[in-house]
Amino acid sequence: MFCRLVGDDHSDVAHVLFNMANVLRDQDSAAEAMAMREKALGIHRRTLGSDSDEIASSLVNLGASYSDQGMLEEALGKYEEGLGIVRRNHPERNATEAKILVNMGRVYSRQEKHEDALAMFNKAYRIYRK
Repeated sequence: MFCRLVGDDHSDVAHVLFNMANVLRDQDSAAEAMAMREKALGIHRRTLGSDSDEIASSLVNLGASYSDQGMLEEALGKYEEGLGIVRRNHPERNATEAKILVNMGRVYSRQEKHEDALAMFNKAYRIYRK
């Protein structure tokens, strides 16, 4: 019904999909949650363009889903894409950037790339200390 009201490509539909994905993740249906997040990201890209903060948030959430599934390279790719958007939109460095760096550090740690992990954590630490 809602999609008939606003259409399939509406940011409100994407938000509903993200909320559904959160519930599915909480129910240990990570693969389904990831599919919902992918669909929501597609809607956001079509409706908001490629450089909005909402896209960055969607990418980071999707990165977390990939990480939860053990798909670590895919997770890093989404985190890096989201980080690029955040840095372009907010060059002054902020907590969102630091949180993404921490997520990336956790992935590197899981990959046993400890030097890369420490580098990410140090960058995040410097941002938080400002």
